[in-house]
Amino acid sequence: MLNKILCAAILGFFGGLGADAQTAPAPSAKVKGQIVAARVQGSVTAISNPTLSNRLLHDGDRLTEDSTIVTAAGASVILVFSNGATVEVAGDSRLKINEFVQDPFSSDLKPSEMKQETGTSKTRLYLTKGELVGRVAHLDVDEGSEFTVQTPVGAAGIRGTFFKCEFRPGKDHKAFISLQTFEGLIVFTSPGSGPVDISAGHKFEATVDFNPKDPDNPEDWVPPASLTVQMMFISPTEGAQFQSELQAILAALEGLTFHPAHGGGDSSGASGGNPIDPNAPPPPSPPLNPPTPGAGGP
Repeated sequence: MLNKILCAAILGFFGGLGADAQTAPAPSAKVKGQIVAARVQGSVTAISNPTLSNRLLHDGDRLTEDSTIVTAAGASVILVFSNGATVEVAGDSRLKINEFVQDPFSSDLKPSEMKQETGTSKTRLYLTKGELVGRVAHLDVDEGSEFTVQTPVGAAGIRGTFFKCEFRPGKDHKAFISLQTFEGLIVFTSPGSGPVDISAGHKFEATVDFNPKDPDNPEDWVPPASLTVQMMFISPTEGAQFQSELQAILAALEGLTFHPAHGGGDSSGASGGNPIDPNAPPPPSPPLNPPTPGAGGP
C-alpha cells in the first residue's frame, strides 16, 4: 500500500512539472535578418549559394544569408545588417554570408542610431579573399549573440567594435592575413594557435602557406599546425584611415530604416533604397538626423 502511495506522489510531482513546462513561455525563435546594400561603387555581384544565380548589386538592394558578395578590382559595397552591424567590402574581395539570424523586432530600427542590438543575433561571415571594415553595435554576448568573420586561416570573434580584416592569397602558395581593432575587442582563434585577444589600437599580421584546390572555396585546405602571430600597434596613419572609413560608413546609413514584419515573423521590410522585387517599390524613408560630425565610434 505504501509503495502505491509513493508511486502516485512521484507521478503527481512529475506531472506537475510537465504542466508548468507547458505553460512556461517558449523563447522567441530567431528569424532571418535583413541586409541592405548601400553605396555600391563599381561592379559588385551577389551570388545565391543554393542556386548559383547571380546579379549585379545597386544601392538599396536587399540580400539574405546564403549569399556570396564578389567585388571587382576598385569596387566596394557597404552591407548594412538589421542588428546594427555594417560591413564595407573592398575591391577584389569575396565574402560569403553563411548565416544571419536575429530575434524578431517590433518597431522600426535606424542603423545610424543603433549603439546596441535589440534582442540577440548570430552572424557568420566567411572572407575567402580580400578586405572588409566592420562596425558592429554592442552585442549581447552573455545571452548568446555572436558575430564571426571566418577566414581560411582562422576565425575572428567580434565583441562589438570597429575593425578591419584582410586575407590575401598570393601566387607563391602563401597568404597574408591581418586583423586590426580600432575600438572594442576581437578574439582570433585558429587551429594553429590558441585564442588571441586583439584589443583597441592593436593589430596582428601573419604570412602562412596556402595551397587549396579552389582559392575561392578553400574548404579543402587544412590550416597549418602552427601560426606565428605578430602583434603590433596601429599607426597614426592607420588610425586616421579608420576614422575616414567610419565617416563613410555613417554617411551611407543616412535615411535607412529597417521595418518589422507585419503580424510578426521574419523581419522583411527596409526603406531607403530599391528592393529586390522591381514591382514592389520601397516605402518612403522617414526623416533622419545626420550623425554628429566627428563621431568616432559605433
